[in-house]
Amino acid sequence: MSNGSTTISYTPGGADDPANPFHYIPSMGATVVSLILFTFTFICLSVWTIRKRSWYMITLLIGCIMEIIGYSTRIPLVIQPVGQTGLYACMHACIILAPVFNAAIEYVLLGRLMHAVGNQYSLIKPKLVAWIFIVCDVFSLLMQITGAGLLTTASKNPANAQTGLNILLAGLSVNLASFAIFCVQVIYFDYRTRKSPPNFPSGSLCQKDWRQFLYIIYLSSSLVLLRQIYRVIEFAQGFTGYLAVHEIYFYIFDTLPIFIATTIFVIFFPGNGYLPRNQNDTFPIIQNNEHNRQEENKGNIFVVKEKL
Repeated sequence: MSNGSTTISYTPGGADDPANPFHYIPSMGATVVSLILFTFTFICLSVWTIRKRSWYMITLLIGCIMEIIGYSTRIPLVIQPVGQTGLYACMHACIILAPVFNAAIEYVLLGRLMHAVGNQYSLIKPKLVAWIFIVCDVFSLLMQITGAGLLTTASKNPANAQTGLNILLAGLSVNLASFAIFCVQVIYFDYRTRKSPPNFPSGSLCQKDWRQFLYIIYLSSSLVLLRQIYRVIEFAQGFTGYLAVHEIYFYIFDTLPIFIATTIFVIFFPGNGYLPRNQNDTFPIIQNNEHNRQEENKGNIFVVKEKL
């Protein structure tokens, strides 16, 4: 391309093409593998959710669906990244917004766990934990959607690009701050339960499983937090910043953490005894009911022996 006496050359659709929204050549292999992994995780989580009737896990399933849509739309963009603004906006929005649902399920799971162990161990009333942080995330989500919407019109109105980027960055920052406060709640709950352990019989399922599940929440929350920090830094640098134009960081700090944070609940599914099935139940109530059933069974055996 010639501009006066200056000649600027680039490969159409290549990494140096100004019309290429990625500013690099995306990897087809990494995209397909990511799509397959998230699809597999979605299927496994769906089976567990239906079998265990753990309907609150639908929140995480929505996140999986958005990841699947995101990587599905990335495939044609790998083939031809130029001239597909709508498809790029769809991919970008889905992958950016999907982890909001990962954060939401963390709120729900911690709230249920704290209520099951004991309300006295929480800074905030356990039943309010999910609602408070979800409201913050909804506010953040609306900001991110607004920013993403402006970015989709950037080709027609270039002035919208920077405005959209700033709003999107603000939304991600609100989400990061909210989730960081949530992580403080997780640490506080862990500290209180260690300082004054709940009175569960030694070796009981309640004693072993709830602490293990707290570690799972720790791990998944840390991964979500890592991804949020990465995105805030990436958007702060802009679409042509160092992180944005190197695909490897996208897979290391976004795809991988969110995949692990999601898939870990396939292995440690909350409905498999880690949380009470009824959200109003607590572990002491479950233990008491189990104790009563055992006593009733002993009584029945005694009666049968006397008759014999």
